[in-house]
Amino acid sequence: MALKKVNRSDLIVVVVCLQTIAANVGCMVLPTGSPHNIVLYTVSNISFESFFFLLLPYVIISCIFLVVVLLFVPNDEIFLPRMDMVHVDRSHFLKKVFLGVDYYLLLTFIALFVLIGNLENMPFLNSLFKQVIVGNEVLCGIFVSQVISNVPAAMLLTGFSSNIRAIAVGINIGGFGTLIASMANLISYDILIREYPEFKVRYLIVFTVLNVILLVILLFFNQSGLV
Repeated sequence: MALKKVNRSDLIVVVVCLQTIAANVGCMVLPTGSPHNIVLYTVSNISFESFFFLLLPYVIISCIFLVVVLLFVPNDEIFLPRMDMVHVDRSHFLKKVFLGVDYYLLLTFIALFVLIGNLENMPFLNSLFKQVIVGNEVLCGIFVSQVISNVPAAMLLTGFSSNIRAIAVGINIGGFGTLIASMANLISYDILIREYPEFKVRYLIVFTVLNVILLVILLFFNQSGLV
């Protein structure tokens, strides 16, 4: 954490929250920007340009939201250390990389993918999910993302509906909201609590408030037909 090195731990929570939101916004920019968009782009007949312009309004709105929030972040001067005083520890680099991987998170996602595949092969659930999802792809994409994250949600919804445009909007908007909604959210949280366990509750509150506000704003623009 760079802020720790310059004695500005007071900004850690809001900075990590905004970085995580920015990461999710960045994932929306291109069809290749995130695993869920790659899944949706692969199974659809949507062109690269059309996919880009489909989500562009939501990217712009999200960027405006980030700029507005940044106006409330203290911008007092931060004193950076001289480069010759910065120590970079390169010892056991690969070992640290592999040990730093959250294998429990990876196994959780693998289990979700297996579960989704099984759900699609159960006739009763297949019929039930189609009735619920078809025509409500945006709302279902948002809701399911809050529960199982947007990558498994993308795989789930594409198994029951062919309206990839609506699914793409719902899944990408659904990346905001709860901590579970996207992998970026979980990764940021995991890194933060490892470095600053004392900020756990504060981070969850700030993160949830900012994400829910942005989610509501994006959903409003979608449901009102403004984008």
